[in-house]
Amino acid sequence: MRQLLLAITLMTALLSSARAAENQTFKTNSLTLDKHGTLEILTPNDWTFARTNLQLPGDPPSIELHSPANATEIRITVYWDGFHGKTSYPTAADFENIVSNVCLLKYVPASVEKNIVLEKLQGPAVSGTFARFTDATWVPMLNNDHRVVVTGMFRSGNIWGNFDMVTGDKNGPMFKQGLQVLESMRRKP
Repeated sequence: MRQLLLAITLMTALLSSARAAENQTFKTNSLTLDKHGTLEILTPNDWTFARTNLQLPGDPPSIELHSPANATEIRITVYWDGFHGKTSYPTAADFENIVSNVCLLKYVPASVEKNIVLEKLQGPAVSGTFARFTDATWVPMLNNDHRVVVTGMFRSGNIWGNFDMVTGDKNGPMFKQGLQVLESMRRKP
């Protein structure tokens, strides 16, 4: 009898948490790129969205998305096919090559993993490639200090770019929520 009550209690708790996740409300964050379209990104209502200037060559638009208490932070730099008159249309193979090279130089030496595992970014209107790393030197002493970095590239229609996400877990809820945000990207006319 106690086992039956325990099973019923567990099922009720699981259903309640599933309903809470389904009822979470989202907002659309938009980055207008003039005649090139608009990049839309869905985030939970309590996330913040801000344009930033990274002072990169050609001054591409950059944005930052932050979860509450900055548990997960995403920075996206956006380009489009023909950015500043250049004939650029990077393919999925180009993305894999670029992400691998960046990871090899920037993240592998200080990572726990010491190797690159490319993963696919796939949403309803976005595709791309990313890799994630755990910082081998991380010490849990500072607030908003992130142990995991995710870096990659994406394409949605004629809009493409690169992203970095920092978070506190590699496979847990913070990473999954950040990945869900990235997979929500879409180009609108």
